Amino acid sequence: MVYGKEHATEHLAKTPIAFIGTIDQVIPGISTRSMPPTNHYKLIMGNIRSLRGSVSTTEFGYHQHGAGHFLQQVIQNPDGSETLGDQPLQEQVKEPTVGISYLACSSDGQHINTLVELDNNTIEELIKLSKIPLGWSKQSNGHYESPWQHSHAKTVKWHDNKQYTSYDKCAKTGRPLLITTDDITLTCEPVQAAHVKEYQNPDGDGVFKLTVKNNSNRPVEIPALLRDSHTKNILWEESVFVITDAGNHFFPGHGHARDVEPTLLEPNASVSTKLDTLTLHGLSWPQGGWRLHLRFCLGDKATEGSYYYFTDHHEPIRKNAQKKPSAIVN
Repeated sequence: MVYGKEHATEHLAKTPIAFIGTIDQVIPGISTRSMPPTNHYKLIMGNIRSLRGSVSTTEFGYHQHGAGHFLQQVIQNPDGSETLGDQPLQEQVKEPTVGISYLACSSDGQHINTLVELDNNTIEELIKLSKIPLGWSKQSNGHYESPWQHSHAKTVKWHDNKQYTSYDKCAKTGRPLLITTDDITLTCEPVQAAHVKEYQNPDGDGVFKLTVKNNSNRPVEIPALLRDSHTKNILWEESVFVITDAGNHFFPGHGHARDVEPTLLEPNASVSTKLDTLTLHGLSWPQGGWRLHLRFCLGDKATEGSYYYFTDHHEPIRKNAQKKPSAIVN
């Protein structure tokens, strides 16, 4: 849907692909007969300036609710999660308009999920904010705050490390602002379960394989992907967190790192791990059967995965997983 400029920073903070562009042409598509209707469009965009990720086209799919749609009131909680209010709000429907500049948010670079109207001041602010990691925010006093401040870990304070003295840091935790480079890609894929049950776990039991790859022909240092400076083991749970509609979520094995350093990847090399998402804290687990969408974040990079969560099958597995000290699956 189309939002006003006051929503620009919150959407930029949680989207893996974002760009600024002006709509050159709006091509209407089908409109469903539901109430409210869902209107589909093809948008031709120009003057594209990438903020996160990259796009290789100027034509994008887009759909939104039409007139008559009511929005559920969303209340932002102090820990970053969201609660639905009791009273629905009447939505003022805005249509995508030719000649207007927007922040466009996407998951795949082909379809736009969200449009936010912009003015010149907002554009300048977004360009600055695009240089910080996903989930981070810059306060009016100039201080940065990271999503890690809402971690369930007993210790979220960043241990003093001279290597990061010059970095901007989270005002709440002291965690340095760590990003990746344009040469790095982050991907994920669900891991097939050892025992597949029809209609219950077609996408597996919540385990995802994450891969970080250096696509260049030179060694690349990745500040956001931390490793132990002594053993050189990659600290995945200290580096990656997950965003869902319910907020930010963290794996159980973080909060213990002391002596860390950036991971160095050789030319065209990649590293992978398997993470059990049933160990995540603070997630709104579906009841019945539902597709669960997860956004894995590493610095300013993100990749989206999903799997079908069936309560009768996955709930017992999840309760056991919640007892694990680590999400790493060997």
